[in-house]
Amino acid sequence: MAQNVGLKEREQRAYMRYYQDGVLDLLVGLGILLAGLTMLVDSDFPLPVLWVVLWVPVWMSAKKWITARRLPDVEVPKEHLAGMMRAGVFIVLMLVLALLAGMVVLWGRSTGSVPAGFLEGLREYLMVVLGVTGAFVMGVAAWLSGLGRLYAYAMLTAVAFVGGYLLHAPFALALTVVGGVITLWGGVMLVRFVRKYPKATA
Repeated sequence: MAQNVGLKEREQRAYMRYYQDGVLDLLVGLGILLAGLTMLVDSDFPLPVLWVVLWVPVWMSAKKWITARRLPDVEVPKEHLAGMMRAGVFIVLMLVLALLAGMVVLWGRSTGSVPAGFLEGLREYLMVVLGVTGAFVMGVAAWLSGLGRLYAYAMLTAVAFVGGYLLHAPFALALTVVGGVITLWGGVMLVRFVRKYPKATA
């Protein structure tokens, strides 16, 4: 029994070390930051869309060239990787549902099948709805993946969007703040990781 507990603890430490490089945070934060900045400057260039397309290959390359070379002997348990996969699937599913919900609302507005009061309320509280929904998604992702810092990002998202609504700040500014903070923390984590684990030499 004690051996099983010790094994679980070692596996958990290996998993946390492997994902303490800040790469995931940096890439996700950059995507959110680019989306916010694009909206702030009212640019038509689809930079966030390009980043979404490039995100996976960039992340995989970074894990290979930065993380794996510094932790060559760390093998992440399959059950922990499965949790990370479930978190990713959940996020994608929520994004698809959000897209479908948006399409339904637009269709309802164009056909007049959605009450005007509902549309007016949604327009008024959209920032709060998006903030709370984003915080919920990050919170569930934290629970599924076991990455505790995602809870902090969930709180950050809720505070930024609800605070932005109360202060009458633009949606793009709240998005930029969230992306900027996550990007900054990802960069700090990456620097710490590189310093703590020098590249392994053959």
